[in-house]
Amino acid sequence: MTRSDPFAGLCADDRGVSETIGFVLVFALITSTIAVTFTVGLGGLEDAQVAERDNNVERAFDVLQDNLDDISRDGVPSRATEVQLGGGELRLEQESTFRLNDTATAGSIVETGSLTYRGAGDTRIVYENGAVFRMEGDDGVMIKPPDLLVGDTVVYSLYGLGGPAQSTAGDQTVLVVGQRGVRETALDDRTPTDNVTLAINSTQATVWERYYSGLASEHEHVSVSTGGGPDLTVTFDADHYERFVIHRTSTRIDFSD
Repeated sequence: MTRSDPFAGLCADDRGVSETIGFVLVFALITSTIAVTFTVGLGGLEDAQVAERDNNVERAFDVLQDNLDDISRDGVPSRATEVQLGGGELRLEQESTFRLNDTATAGSIVETGSLTYRGAGDTRIVYENGAVFRMEGDDGVMIKPPDLLVGDTVVYSLYGLGGPAQSTAGDQTVLVVGQRGVRETALDDRTPTDNVTLAINSTQATVWERYYSGLASEHEHVSVSTGGGPDLTVTFDADHYERFVIHRTSTRIDFSD
């Protein structure tokens, strides 16, 4: 007579329960992994896309600077630069002012204007007075410096951007057209006897201050001060140089599709 095992059915049931629990746990793990991937990974992908968009605009402004330098240095009549907006806004603004004063002759030369791209958050890519900036709020970095030579001779290039107040936004590619306006040697003092000061009012003043403070640390006859009206004042002791030259270029900016 064969004796039956009283636990045989229970063991079989335990196996079934274990397989069910295992399936539920694996399925839960898979769904949670997918949810985390979509939540975190998708956000990271969007951040990467935004950063790359701003990087593309930064490279376009690098080309823009070279093109506007062609107008200033070589006197070409016009240059055009493509800027892919990628959902951002491009605006020609007249908020920044650069005023050069020659104290020996009481002369004053003023140029205004900046080209500003506003991307995600507080990010701005800016071209003004020959330099390119990447700003986050009130602070940032100078990507490309202005056209300035300081040696036995000082050669300062003053850039202005004019034209109708205009802005454009969206995903399209915009053609930024620069047309030569005023292009002249505003000062060529071969025997400078006094100071030349540069007064700057700009939303990029903090970065301009770092740039000129670095210049002043290398050249003892350049000094920087803040307050007293302008955001920043740079003073060149011109009588310590053999020659002081100021090139001035005003360029009209238009946007085209």
